[in-house]
Amino acid sequence: MDELFSALGAVVAKHNGTMLKTEKWGKRNLKYAIKKHTKGNFCFLFFTGTAETLKDIDRTVRYNEQVIRYTVLKLEKNFSPAGSESELAAAEASIHAEAPLEAAEPAATTAEA
Repeated sequence: MDELFSALGAVVAKHNGTMLKTEKWGKRNLKYAIKKHTKGNFCFLFFTGTAETLKDIDRTVRYNEQVIRYTVLKLEKNFSPAGSESELAAAEASIHAEAPLEAAEPAATTAEA
């Protein structure tokens, strides 16, 4: 999973974006089996970038055989990456409040090795 984080960080840096926060949530049970996998490593990434950044990230994640499910969420336009940690925590809390972790689609999920 560290290689995937490095690859995604390189993609974001290539397009002059910024990785704001990365979290490894660890191995958890999936709500339902995906490609015969019942457990997965969940991670959460906050980054800034352009549409090209998103295209490259999509390509990187889509063709990685370890990733079985991912989703991308766009934050509001008034979100300021240069703002305080409280804005970042509030954005993260709103994402968790909308869909609890057990029922949520993971930001990126890697298959059990």
